[in-house]
Amino acid sequence: MNLQKEIRVIKNIVKWVVIIAAILFIGIWSFVTFSPAFGDAPSGEGLARVNASKNYNGEVFVNLIETKIQTPDPENEQSIAGFLYRIFFPPEGKNPTKPLPTKKLNGNELKNGQFVWLGHSTILFKTNGKHIITDPVFFNASPIPGSLSQFDMENRPLIADLPEKIDVVLISHDHYDHLDYRAILELDERVVRYLVPLGVGAHLKHWGVDESKIEEKDWYESVRYSSIKFIFTPSRHFSGRGLSDRFSTLWGSWVIQSDSLNVFFSGDSGYFDEFKKIGELFGPFDIAFMENGAYNTNWNEIHFMPEQSVQASKDLNAKLMFPIHWAKFDLSVHPWKEPILRANKAAELDSVILVTPLIGEVFTLDAPPKKDWWEFE
Repeated sequence: MNLQKEIRVIKNIVKWVVIIAAILFIGIWSFVTFSPAFGDAPSGEGLARVNASKNYNGEVFVNLIETKIQTPDPENEQSIAGFLYRIFFPPEGKNPTKPLPTKKLNGNELKNGQFVWLGHSTILFKTNGKHIITDPVFFNASPIPGSLSQFDMENRPLIADLPEKIDVVLISHDHYDHLDYRAILELDERVVRYLVPLGVGAHLKHWGVDESKIEEKDWYESVRYSSIKFIFTPSRHFSGRGLSDRFSTLWGSWVIQSDSLNVFFSGDSGYFDEFKKIGELFGPFDIAFMENGAYNTNWNEIHFMPEQSVQASKDLNAKLMFPIHWAKFDLSVHPWKEPILRANKAAELDSVILVTPLIGEVFTLDAPPKKDWWEFE
């Protein structure tokens, strides 16, 4: 092959690489731009409330203390290189080898004072005659269909299992494993009220939810629904659903107070002293649902390690701790059982009472289940 032919071949290769790259770019841009799962940006009154928040610096929302999303430690095995290695060469026990043992729920039979965990951060409970559900995720933890799907379960919780009427949906933040586009579409006809962080209402409205059903809250703002009080409290985390909207909506935790219950729901968070303040202001809590899973040392300022989750429940002055945010999706590099094993050990050392029912198992606080159900394999 002479030099001119070699040049023509190289030019053709470069041309096709450029064409393929352009097609991929256009495809990704189109998907991100037009797929409804990505939601929408705040506008109008919602944007005005965002701009007026003392937790918004004019460009983004900020945590109460300095917080980094990535905190790599090059000497730790869970450094970025180690993280990538464990993705491609996962540790033994990374995912369950059998379907998780779960119970079938009939949500219409739920009684006052009863709770049920539906996996990850989704909890359904009833108090003062009202059904409340947190971060309802029933499909994927990603905008890409078929990715980050759920673990196999014997009786996978379904939206059809829920009560015919859900009085309040609580959203902690807009990440995909906490705000499920498809679930909102299928739930909406059952829902009376959505309580969400500042800015998150834009996503719901984009998906067709009636604006009158949505109420956005800033940290330490409260609202009453019937006889139940809801207070939106801080967490140490971040937000964002697209390629350029990180920190554009708020994130946080929730306090739920009725005449018979005082409940804390953590959402996602790294450890910080604000939990002591929340405990002083609103505790003691009958039960605290605490994030405990999908962690990594590279994310140690935005996600609890299990021992920190236990400590935070003590800071909150919670009588019972329920570990959530595990046993549904593979979102990090640790073995799937590790979060509950570490939390169990820490709880025993700190005299913290854990509540560990099966997914789908209805329970009450006067008889909190403590089952090592994850040892089924």
